[in-house]
Amino acid sequence: MENNGIPASALLEYGHVFEKKRGNTMKKILLSTTMLALFAGAASAEVTLSGSGRFGLDYAENRSNGADIPGTLVEFSETQLAYRLRINVDAKFEADNGVTYGGRIRFQNSNGSTAASFSPAMLYIEASGVRVEVGNSNTAYDSVALMYNPEIGFQERSFGDPQGNYYSFNSGAYSADEANRVGIYAAYSYSGVNLKASYVQSDQNATGGTSGVKGTDGADESSIAADFTTGQFTVAAAYVDNGAGIEGNYLTFVGAAYKFSDAGSVGLNYNDNGISEASAATSINVAAPSVSLGKTITLYGNYTINGITLGGYVSDSDVDNADTAYGLGAAYDLGGATLAGAVESGFGGDLRADLGVRMSF
Repeated sequence: MENNGIPASALLEYGHVFEKKRGNTMKKILLSTTMLALFAGAASAEVTLSGSGRFGLDYAENRSNGADIPGTLVEFSETQLAYRLRINVDAKFEADNGVTYGGRIRFQNSNGSTAASFSPAMLYIEASGVRVEVGNSNTAYDSVALMYNPEIGFQERSFGDPQGNYYSFNSGAYSADEANRVGIYAAYSYSGVNLKASYVQSDQNATGGTSGVKGTDGADESSIAADFTTGQFTVAAAYVDNGAGIEGNYLTFVGAAYKFSDAGSVGLNYNDNGISEASAATSINVAAPSVSLGKTITLYGNYTINGITLGGYVSDSDVDNADTAYGLGAAYDLGGATLAGAVESGFGGDLRADLGVRMSF
């Protein structure tokens, strides 16, 4: 049979080719539509990288391994190169109802570490001034305003910081005895008022507790914090129970600051530092029970002139035989990076100093 001079066999073959081409075309259309849908969904999400870096010289008088058993003390070089690189990976998206969902992991390496490590994940939900985090969450105590204002130097540290133990967002991997650590954090902000609360289980598989011990004893940390800013004044307070999972470790912070001009401010911080963690005997240290870490009061201030920020603090501790700690520092804006340095004297009378560059990106 022929059709317009075309053999039937040819028509059958042509029809087969046509159906095959049409099938391939439909597959391409479906694939393209699927890819567009996927990319349209991805466009509504936001994944960002941010971080910070620092490097410079760090000096510590009488730097050692801290051994207290005779014959085991090892002295280290007092001047060393200090550095750290920190990368934050943040992902979030906003739902149609205006609620934001997101999470963060952190990648970090610093001198003294054998390799870079990822932090455990933190996930959050946020809407109308309320934020709730789970996992490797922030904590109320560590997030309170003013607590770290006395810090100076390119490593941003101070003897006026809290001297006790408490949880915070963990920048590296958890230690072996905190593999099952999990936290929850809630914060509310409105018109200059910030209210925060957090709860951390050092091991959500364990129960019970032993005084002065952390980790697998199952001691749970709870903390609350509040700060308020009005005009040039800021006040803040925070409290933590069983800080860092150490049973019976209670810490308190109260702070106030006054911004007397756009160039400068002064502040006063009070810290009740709780107790230390009891430690077992090692090859270089004897066993040590929990002891009080005392209370500190720190007066600090800073002032910027001609692009240079000058800062300083004086901190007094009620621990027996403790010296008055103090520090002076300066920082200069390099246009995207900061050159900073500081000289400090600690509660034990030893000096430390640093000079280097820090940057954010």
